[in-house]
Order: sequence, then C-alpha cells, then structure tokens
Amino acid sequence: MPDADQNQWLPAEYEPGLVSVVIPTFNRAKLLCETLESVFKQDYRPLEIIVGDDASTDATLDRLQALRGECPDGVRLEVFTNEKVGACALRNRGAARAKGEFLMFADSDDVLHEGALSALVRGIGEADLAYGQWRDWFSEESPSRYSEPVVRECGDDLLVDLLKQQWLLPTAVLHRRASLLRVSGWDPSYPVEQDFEFMTRVALAGAQYVAVDKLVADYRRHGDSQLSAIALSERTRVTERVLRSVESALDESGWTPQRREALAWRWYREARYSWLWLRDKQRLNMLMREAYRVQASFRPPKGWYRISAKLLGYANTERLAAVARKLFR
Repeated sequence: MPDADQNQWLPAEYEPGLVSVVIPTFNRAKLLCETLESVFKQDYRPLEIIVGDDASTDATLDRLQALRGECPDGVRLEVFTNEKVGACALRNRGAARAKGEFLMFADSDDVLHEGALSALVRGIGEADLAYGQWRDWFSEESPSRYSEPVVRECGDDLLVDLLKQQWLLPTAVLHRRASLLRVSGWDPSYPVEQDFEFMTRVALAGAQYVAVDKLVADYRRHGDSQLSAIALSERTRVTERVLRSVESALDESGWTPQRREALAWRWYREARYSWLWLRDKQRLNMLMREAYRVQASFRPPKGWYRISAKLLGYANTERLAAVARKLFR
C-alpha cells in the first residue's frame, strides 16, 4: 500500500519567489549546524528552511532551538519532529509544510556554496528543475580534501541522462513546485537509491531541466562509506527494481530509441557491478539478458569486451578485465 505521505505531500498554493529548503536529519547535531550555516549565508531572499528530525537522541533539537534565534533577515526556520519514520517520509512531510515556489531537498551533512540558491533560481528560467556542480568532500581526512567538481552534461531527455549518468546530488538540485505536483512524493519502500528512484519519476513526468555552470554544493564523504557485500547486493537489487518500474511506466511512445539504448546500457552496467562487487555469475548473466531484452542490437561499448564475451562468456571476460585493471593501474 502506498505511504500516505507519498501521495499527499505538496499543497498547490505557494508564495511566489520563495525558496524552501527541506532537510531531514537524525543524530547529526554538529553536521546539521554546518549545513544550516551554509544555508543562512545564502544571499537569496525570501528563503525558508524546514528541518524534519527523525527522533534524534543527541543534541540536535537543542542546537536547532538555539539556531532559530540566529536566522538572518528574510530567512525563517521551521522544525518538526516525528517518531522514527525515515528520510523519505520526512522529506514528504517537510514538503507538505513548504510554501515555496521552488524546493530543494538537502541532506543534513552537505553544505551549500555562497550564491548557490541565487544561481539556481536565475538559471532555472522556465524549466522545471536546475542543477549545479558539486564536489566530494572528504572532511574526516587530515587535512580534509575535495574532489574535482562533478559536472553533469544536460542532454535532451532527463531520463536518459539519469540512466547513463546515474545520479544528481539532491543538494545541488532546485525543483519548481509545479513540476513536483506532477509526481507523488519520495517512496519510503526503497531502502537505498531513494533519490535515483524519485528523480526517475520526475523525469517520466516530463520535467524540463537545465544545468547551471556553478559549483553549488559539497557532498560530504564519510570514512565509513565502504559498503558490505550485503549492502552492495541490496543496492543492485533495488536498482533492478527501479529499472523495472521505469520500464512499466513507459507507454509505446515513451520507448524512444535513446531511452531503449540507455536502459540497455544500465542493465549492462548493473550486470558488471554484480560481478565486480559480488562475483555473482548467475546474476551477471541474468542482467546481461535484460540488456538484450530491452535492445536486441545492444553491444557492450568496448570492442575487446564484445569479442571476449562472445568467445569466453561474460564471467571470464570480467576476470580478464580485473587482471587488466591491476596491470595498468
């Protein structure tokens, strides 16, 4: 049964020009303060921040109470608490409280760069969403370091881009409310890949999008981010579920050649990940069959891989690829 928050999440009424930043959090008192300070420093007005606390047991609520008195002019901070419901439900409940013409779903450990919201609002124009660049932030290293900015190219079809490029950082994306009203809210039945699943539905609803040439956010990478085999297995199976959901949502006209190619490529990539992460030969072959089901003419991008797979099979080809990575690293 669909979660009620998923289907009743955004009111149609809004304040023109207002940006609403929705932030779910749990036991991140210090990191959340850094996130909120980066939002306070934005030069865009009017601005509201809505923080949903997921029954934190640390000092999160005390910190939030103190920050309420520190809001700059033109910024309002709303805090609500719930029993333990998870990030998706908090995003939905936060959106139900939001009054902005534009919404951002930020994570409680990321930070915005100065001028990020102004650049995104200027850049969105008549589009449904705008996204900027971000970089990985390894804040726990000494000294902390940053990756090169992640730049996503903007094509003609958001769904194709999501399937091929995989992911947009939520803290780097600004949505127009009118676009979000065409979809239901975040789906709490997904344990991982929640933002990828949500964005595929935004794309399927026909969202028009633009890329803004500005570094807008830092994505905090934690030292304990190495995933276990169980977590990796869950991730690839959830991605499989998302891909099947996308396929079931496409009518005949929705199966453009570009989407068919992108879906086949994504099945192929997930097949390779199943071997790279899990050494699951059965799943590797099953997911490769899905790629050919979607596009009978699909061929792996690299010529040597195609020849090897035809002669040796996919599992042995992946073994060769692993050896080559070690030799040329």
